Amino acid sequence: MLKEIAQWKSVRKFSSEPVTKDQLLSIMQAGRRSPSWKNIQPWRFIAVTDEKDRTKLAEAFSMGVLIKKAPAVIMCVGTLEAWVKDHQLARLKELFGATGVNMADEDIKKMYLDHELAQSLAGKPASIMARTFENIGIAYAFMILEAMHQGLGACIVGELDNELVAVNDQKYAEIKSYFNISETEVITAAIIVGHPAKETPIIPRKPEKDVIFFK
Repeated sequence: MLKEIAQWKSVRKFSSEPVTKDQLLSIMQAGRRSPSWKNIQPWRFIAVTDEKDRTKLAEAFSMGVLIKKAPAVIMCVGTLEAWVKDHQLARLKELFGATGVNMADEDIKKMYLDHELAQSLAGKPASIMARTFENIGIAYAFMILEAMHQGLGACIVGELDNELVAVNDQKYAEIKSYFNISETEVITAAIIVGHPAKETPIIPRKPEKDVIFFK
């Protein structure tokens, strides 16, 4: 098992030492490299380091104090337009091209985009939202592990007022506008990043017998 997985711990308190641009870039590159359904990559990642910007972003989160105090934050944005058929086709063509598979557009559509399950997903906004969160969640994991690999600590902060909650639509709209996030995008989470202020213990997990099975 990778050391970063075996020794993973969420870090919420950081020293005043800044996180470098190169470190943030490496973390976001890890997110960019993460896998996704049909290679659609429904995400954007925005590094937020300025105190004013972090304070604004924190307004959307129940634990906004963590975002205010962290030296760096990576805002994770789900892109719902990634599920548009033409976009999916383009990403699939890239996937097949990279693996040496030559398929005509119509064959790709027939096999991957026009069958019953794909059409059902495309027609249900709730399903598109759920699959966007599912895919971008994989990117979270890649990024926090890369942060640890860089000698940093990180924590995913996910309880926020967004399209799923809609407690204060006006405030959320203001925050999206502030960060130039479109109506077809959703803020899904923020990852706080920094140099750990102290040693954090590894938190116990459920027993293997309750989680891991072979059939």
